[in-house]
Amino acid sequence: MRYIPHDISLYGAVRARCRVIGALILREIHTRFGRENLGYVWLFVEPATLGLGVALLKRFGGIDSSMPGGLNKFSFFVIGYILFYLFRTLVNRSPHGIESNFQLFYHSKVTIEAVMVARTLLDTAAVMTCMAVFCMLIGLFEGEWPADSLQMAMGVLMMMGLAHGTGLLVLSATAIGSQLVDRLVHPMTYLMMPFSGMFYMVWWLPGGYQEVLLWVPLIHIMEFTREGQFGLGVPYHYDVGYVLTWIISLNFLGLCAIKAAKPHFEA
Repeated sequence: MRYIPHDISLYGAVRARCRVIGALILREIHTRFGRENLGYVWLFVEPATLGLGVALLKRFGGIDSSMPGGLNKFSFFVIGYILFYLFRTLVNRSPHGIESNFQLFYHSKVTIEAVMVARTLLDTAAVMTCMAVFCMLIGLFEGEWPADSLQMAMGVLMMMGLAHGTGLLVLSATAIGSQLVDRLVHPMTYLMMPFSGMFYMVWWLPGGYQEVLLWVPLIHIMEFTREGQFGLGVPYHYDVGYVLTWIISLNFLGLCAIKAAKPHFEA
């Protein structure tokens, strides 16, 4: 049997890649928020503040005075917005995902893909933390605990996968195309809000609208996560296999697009 050195084994390669991604996450934190400990707090403050603002507006702003199915209005909107925030943030920041890391690409182990994975994991960790804190506060002050916390976490991970693949495509299109792509990304993500399921559930709508909206994978993720949030007291419409097909397809196409776009990235 031929001896395979430890440093070129599969385990060694995976371990080295994990170390690179971990170092990139720490560098991203320092780049965004500085090296002061208090700066790290802003990683969680932004999604928490925006989610809380939307929830308070919906609850006390005289909008949607009743919730079909008796759902908790505050938790409905705060969790819905935080989940959509993850998608919007990962996609919107993707065109600038490697600008602050160009000098690192002189190291053979640092790749564009690794940088994007590190940014995705960092933002997902922040959103997951915010969601956990809000769920705990809602449980303590309003007596409503998540029906299935693991299912909610899986919903966040599916949103992460969908947004990551979309972000890879946007980054590649920005490099190959022009800054026009970057300028269109922000308004397009805002225009997607009505189709995300953030403000409603599918069963509230007429059948014809349901069939159209269920083509959008964001709707399935939102419904899946809310089932974990509220339990089986109301109907839900989602297909996990459909979502996974989207995630795998977008990430595969995104990696292919990154490979094609690499000559266009300028140091």
